[in-house]
Amino acid sequence: MPRLQIAINLYTFSVLGIFLAAVPWTPMWEQATLAFGSDVLCAWVRSGWARGAVSGLGALDLLVAAQEACVLWRSFREFR
Repeated sequence: MPRLQIAINLYTFSVLGIFLAAVPWTPMWEQATLAFGSDVLCAWVRSGWARGAVSGLGALDLLVAAQEACVLWRSFREFR
């Protein structure tokens, strides 16, 4: 896989992981759920376990980003 593709994957997964891990615990999450309209759906999205699930996806994205960083680092070390 070319290094540029690995670097793009690293950047994408890092940014997405940080976003998904942090946003469910900010006031922005509360404001965004007002658009759902349904009280049941709104309460479900605001629940702690739904926020935790989204944060868990963010943590998985950060793990993938760490793997991509290792692949990129190895490709630079082999280049020498």
